[in-house]
Amino acid sequence: MSHETKLQHMAMAELAQRCAQETDLYFNRKDFDSSYCFELFRRAIRNNDERALEVVIVQYQPLVARWVEKWMDKNSDFSAFNEESQDFIAQAFERFWISYTPAKFENAQNSLPAVLKYLQMCVHGALTDAWRKLRRIQLERDEQDEEHELSESDPTPEDLLQKDEFWQLIRKKSKDPKEYTVVYASFQLALSPRDILAEYPNEFGSIKEIYQHKANFLERLGRDDEFKEFARRR
Repeated sequence: MSHETKLQHMAMAELAQRCAQETDLYFNRKDFDSSYCFELFRRAIRNNDERALEVVIVQYQPLVARWVEKWMDKNSDFSAFNEESQDFIAQAFERFWISYTPAKFENAQNSLPAVLKYLQMCVHGALTDAWRKLRRIQLERDEQDEEHELSESDPTPEDLLQKDEFWQLIRKKSKDPKEYTVVYASFQLALSPRDILAEYPNEFGSIKEIYQHKANFLERLGRDDEFKEFARRR
């Protein structure tokens, strides 16, 4: 039996332990075998194995955290952003799981550094998006301050209904009730995908299904002219 075949039949607990041991060797600049960690990624990506993904996250969360914290240290303005590094870590793994398809994994050609390079790109993507969001929020706050200085009138009924109008539009743009549930729970209730799965166990079969609903909706919304017009009028 080849080494690759043995890896594919290895119990998850043993595989996770060997991956952790080999990773320690790597960080201590010693000879190491990346095949155990690569097998974890293979099961998570090609086999859609959520247990393998959980092990990958536990194993590589410290590395991703270092990438996040290094980036945040270089950008001191991030202190104004009300998210912790843990939020960006979760977003990076979410991006990785959704976008790193089996076809892309095949192109890695058994190279763990290639897989980790893509994971690092997901970290930078999550941070860059957050940075843009932060700048946009700051600009909107500046505009609101200027408007407030120009007017001291009480809020109109339209202002009070704006929030309801927004969620009515989101419901309209949702493909089905499940997609709306994911969006509402994510952004209005601030629930993580794992929390959503626990809250709605009869509606969703897996965390990945929740990730996919969210990603599909946001991608469509970014191209939607009606939503762009609504955002422009706000």
